[in-house]
Amino acid sequence: MKKLTFLLRFLLLIAVAPVNGQSALQQYPHYSESLYKGLPYGLFLPPDYNPAKSYPLVVYLHGSNDLESRDLLWYQAEMQKKYPAVVLTPKCKESNQGWGNTWTAQHTEATSKTLQLVDSLLARYSIDGRRLYLYGISMGGFGVFSILEKEPGKFAAAFSICGGSDARAGAKLVHTPLWIFHGADDDIVPVSLSRNVYQQIVNAGGKRARYTEYAGVKHNSWENALQEKELPQWLFDKRKPE
Repeated sequence: MKKLTFLLRFLLLIAVAPVNGQSALQQYPHYSESLYKGLPYGLFLPPDYNPAKSYPLVVYLHGSNDLESRDLLWYQAEMQKKYPAVVLTPKCKESNQGWGNTWTAQHTEATSKTLQLVDSLLARYSIDGRRLYLYGISMGGFGVFSILEKEPGKFAAAFSICGGSDARAGAKLVHTPLWIFHGADDDIVPVSLSRNVYQQIVNAGGKRARYTEYAGVKHNSWENALQEKELPQWLFDKRKPE
């Protein structure tokens, strides 16, 4: 157990995953930053946000120490025109604990606050509770598995990029649509941490998971995954049962 804990902390400390070098604050007037119980977060509202309409919510969990306000795919005009959505980007400074993992039983403090923040946004904005989506990169990918395991039914769909999970959690991940991405030559997070949990999901009878592995790609598999043309429609088509 001590060896496993050390490995996880090491991975979370070095697995930094930038998405785009430009700041969201510099580009989008509908993006703002604030604090929730001491947790920094960014919030993007659709440019034509209308309280009379209902919007999906996308929650992004960043990689270790990547606290910049990055320009995400979901903010861009073409994406918002086709899939208008509210986007939440909490920022976790707990590099030794991160967003949690499936080897531990409890949420980290940052993850607990993030989930509370999601509930507060549901009360404040016109967000469709049946269309809550989650994704994460590297340290955030570990967090995706952790949240889905500990909060079954909370999110309508999720995807993890270059993250990982204890394979034994697979039986608890069968109900949420999940797309797992990883580079075959990842030199920071072993690809087996995605491969094995996916196989366990399948073995447990899960039919809502997808797995994509990129040959010759190292840790930066987010560059491939976020170019997947099917991904936005796959994500936004999912809804929780009423």
